[in-house]
Amino acid sequence: MKIAIIAPVVLPILGRDQDYGGIESVISVVSEELMKVGHKVTLFASGDSKTSAKLVRTVARSLGQGQNFEAEKKANRLAYNLVVKEGPDVIWDHTIAVHAHEVKSDKSKFIFKNGVEFLEKELVDTDGIPVIHTIHGPAKEHMPEIVRKLSAAGHYFVCISKDQASGFLPHIRRGHFLGVIYNPVNLHQFTSAKEKTGNFFFWIGRFCMEKGPHIAIEVAKKTGIPLKLAGKMSEKHERDYFNKFIKPRLGKYAEFLGSISTAEKLDLFAQAKAFLMTNIWAEPFGLVAAEALASGTPVVGPDFGSLREVVGNAGILVPVRDIEMSEEDTSFTSGQKKYVDRIVKNLENLRRVPPNFPRRRAEQLFSPTLCAERYLESFSLVAKKNLV
Repeated sequence: MKIAIIAPVVLPILGRDQDYGGIESVISVVSEELMKVGHKVTLFASGDSKTSAKLVRTVARSLGQGQNFEAEKKANRLAYNLVVKEGPDVIWDHTIAVHAHEVKSDKSKFIFKNGVEFLEKELVDTDGIPVIHTIHGPAKEHMPEIVRKLSAAGHYFVCISKDQASGFLPHIRRGHFLGVIYNPVNLHQFTSAKEKTGNFFFWIGRFCMEKGPHIAIEVAKKTGIPLKLAGKMSEKHERDYFNKFIKPRLGKYAEFLGSISTAEKLDLFAQAKAFLMTNIWAEPFGLVAAEALASGTPVVGPDFGSLREVVGNAGILVPVRDIEMSEEDTSFTSGQKKYVDRIVKNLENLRRVPPNFPRRRAEQLFSPTLCAERYLESFSLVAKKNLV
């Protein structure tokens, strides 16, 4: 089968060297698996990407985050036009056809929040080649309407968790939802330590309100167990959040590591006592949780969004549905303080998680082979429909 993959160009696809970029990691892992079993894969991405697939450069170098939306749209339109000339059996898009998006407003405060409109007239005609979108974000703000319009245009969709799918299904045409496929983790890269030596918690992600690293710091202070934090802080709303909520809280129980290498991340995941996923929003998947489990490390997170599916009995799910808090909060609210206390109270249950449960769950649910097989089933189904 000939498969064309359209990747975002904000970050490069770097495979094992992907220090940051969940979508990019998924693209790399699945594309490599598809090629292993003999499929012809063409990747439309930035020129600084590393892949075993045929690489078609849509920009010379990745654009960087929060930089130039018009350049991103231009590269995406080019990708779509080049794909049509390539003539694959299916197009697998990870951008939700961003070339047809128009940013109407930027309301970012301590989270990324842009008003976006989808312009149907701008959508590239793929000349009958079916398009399958993996939806990576939550069903909120402009996203459901964009999915509805793409569905009306004949496009197909995969969701990354059942919880995420529940929000998008009402907006997808009958027969155009291809199911839920969990994101994969490179199980050979993430290894479980035979014996954990680190008496610390670990947090990694984007520094913003929705991810709640300040919650993790407060948990560390209350338990007396140090926290190591790492991650992305490149956009203005992330820097604003960091300066207000993180910087004043650093000290004895909270160490900021900045942006770390893949090797450093792997070691921290493997040695940590637990991974604190103290998000305030309902995660559509939570790739870092899957990576923690692949490292044999239990996850402590809120019992909402996709985490019940991802973590299951391989960690601690903290009940939060009765707590009032929002990713749009602009202060450390009473609801967030209650959230901290609830996490601390539930941490004693960590000892009930058998040491082999996290890694076993990752192997069962997030195998690259299983993920590639599921995608191939979806691609084949759509390609056959297109031939009828």
